[in-house]
Amino acid sequence: MQSMPVTMLTLASIALFACNSGQSSEEKDGFSSTGNGKNQIMVFHRCSEPNENAFTFLVPENWQISGGITRVDAGNSGGSGNAIEAKLYMKLSSADNKSGMGWLPDTRFFDMRRYPGQNLAAPMFPDGSNYNGMTVIRIMAPEEFVKAVVLPFAHPHAQNPKIISVQQLPELASQYSKISALMLGGYQFEYQSAIITLEYSENGIQYLEKIVCTIEDWGPVGGGLWSNKETWYVRSEKSLFEEMAPVFATIGHSVKLNPEWIAREIRSQQVNSNIALQTQRDIARIDREITEHRTRTNSAINHDMYLNLTGQEDYTNPFTGETERGTNEWKYRWQNERGDIIYSDNQNYNPNEDTNLKIQGFKRSEVRKK
Repeated sequence: MQSMPVTMLTLASIALFACNSGQSSEEKDGFSSTGNGKNQIMVFHRCSEPNENAFTFLVPENWQISGGITRVDAGNSGGSGNAIEAKLYMKLSSADNKSGMGWLPDTRFFDMRRYPGQNLAAPMFPDGSNYNGMTVIRIMAPEEFVKAVVLPFAHPHAQNPKIISVQQLPELASQYSKISALMLGGYQFEYQSAIITLEYSENGIQYLEKIVCTIEDWGPVGGGLWSNKETWYVRSEKSLFEEMAPVFATIGHSVKLNPEWIAREIRSQQVNSNIALQTQRDIARIDREITEHRTRTNSAINHDMYLNLTGQEDYTNPFTGETERGTNEWKYRWQNERGDIIYSDNQNYNPNEDTNLKIQGFKRSEVRKK
């Protein structure tokens, strides 16, 4: 799997999923103990996407960030097929590397079997070859793509992978179809979206992983083009997956886009794809319509991947008054002005009095009144 681009639209929907909420009495990586059992705290620091400051997000203390936004050079990749948008390939890993999550970049592929001139071109571009910067490969369903392409790319040392379940996400696919109509003047691509749950072993550890994947079919207008979108994962050692669910949920809900970066990226893509817009008013209208549709798409993601699978609550930011969604797996939520979050089950714990913390200025973030 070559380096893959992620579009502005993908960044606008970054909200990783959590599954099967639960909590054990064992201390997790990133936790600071303040007592026995669940009398612990969980510290999250707000960090920026490392390379271009495209967005910020919460990361558990002591976790590592690798990767970020990158760009494909058409001159070095065999063509422009994957050089239009920014790419995101980023991983978050716990200190012991037994839990983590990752964003996998979108990639355009080319199915030569569906190319109108395939009788002439097909012999020159067998599967696995490069066609204008795109790998030639047949279009796949999400679960096929995950097993054949995503897993070897993201976890090349995984052994004996087994798909446990496939949960279709028709509402997410529908929202993507509507967005494609906005971008293409009424023509709609076709989409398949799913959550794939699988198990495998890696370096002697048995992992449980959930991957979200959307397959985009360009149809007749694309003449063989297709791509993966919305491809990301959460994983943990199988025995720890349930207790890590609220951690994954907290990270996923914490993403805040940089509107200046988004605006630059939209315009860059329009130039790179030779999309000419007549007026600044048209740009503003399209930006607004895309944002509205992405909001609805995020709601679909939350419904399918968060609210049905892990306990969530709406909290009030004590500094801005804004409503923020967070896990309800802990009883108390604290926040400081820079956006760091601490969860605790100890009613007597005050992070401003914790000498082990290097950050201060916390206030209680209460559950929003209904």
